[in-house]
Amino acid sequence: MKKDFLFKNLIEVLQDRIPQRGRLAEELTELLGIEKEAVYRRLRGSVPFSFQEIYKISTNLGFSLDSIAASTTPENKQVSVLMLELPDLQENDYKKIEEFTDNIGRLKEDKDSESGAIGSIIPASFSAAYENIFKFYIFKRSYQFANSWKRRAYAETNTPERIKQINRELVENVRNSPKSVYIFDRQFIEYFVKDVLFFFDIRMISRDDVLLLKGDLHLLINDLERFSTNGCFDSGSKVEIYLANIHFDANYNYIDATSYKLTTMRSFAFTDSYSFDEAVFQNMKNWLTFLKRTSTLISEGNASERIRFFETQRKIVDSL
Repeated sequence: MKKDFLFKNLIEVLQDRIPQRGRLAEELTELLGIEKEAVYRRLRGSVPFSFQEIYKISTNLGFSLDSIAASTTPENKQVSVLMLELPDLQENDYKKIEEFTDNIGRLKEDKDSESGAIGSIIPASFSAAYENIFKFYIFKRSYQFANSWKRRAYAETNTPERIKQINRELVENVRNSPKSVYIFDRQFIEYFVKDVLFFFDIRMISRDDVLLLKGDLHLLINDLERFSTNGCFDSGSKVEIYLANIHFDANYNYIDATSYKLTTMRSFAFTDSYSFDEAVFQNMKNWLTFLKRTSTLISEGNASERIRFFETQRKIVDSL
């Protein structure tokens, strides 16, 4: 099996951290919760490490995903990884988010620019507008990737004040940019509700907090319906909202500006693979064109489809 640069870099970092191969295998066996032979198959390259496994290893052994995604060849510099350890951000993390938010704000000066999101989760430009929904994504990410003894209940999860301010600026900047495009998985609200019910069943979310999330979801649905009916945000900036007729394997965001093209793939909440490469962007743009043709536009036109969709979403939220 041909080892790619990501595998090679990962093995180099692991061997630097734990030079003894036997001890390395033991550590990974315990960390990943798999058989030792399965670990050896991964170390030999016979079976690839999954992204979840790489993330867990990097978190516990103290190295960043950027350090293994780096490459010496131009071809492999097309994609970088940004991993945010919310709610425990470092100053450098804040600067990256603030820089991104500022870049969104400058889009209003570029009348031909466009930003958009495609996927089955509530995109950041919407989740950031609802405190409880955004907090839930922080909680969910922490629960999935933290050690069991570090896991915090939803009520113990806090959104830093600086992030709240950044979120307000992000939402304002997106809604003042010239044009936004959203293509939603038709079940994106249902997926969120199922996640909430799971954590409620295992007693990580209280009934009172479920009601707060329910309130935010209704606000989100009301806003989405208003924006799709008007074909614009309250600021007057144009917005196109589509319902997809095919399933997505990941979640994507993009910025199409005169000065740069940005493509982002979100694998987990607050973990993004991003690229400024125009070839990568063009591939995404071609896919976006296909999705538009095969999805249902509910902004401005198609009132009956829009009304049925939002009525269904309200019933799903009411089931909480």
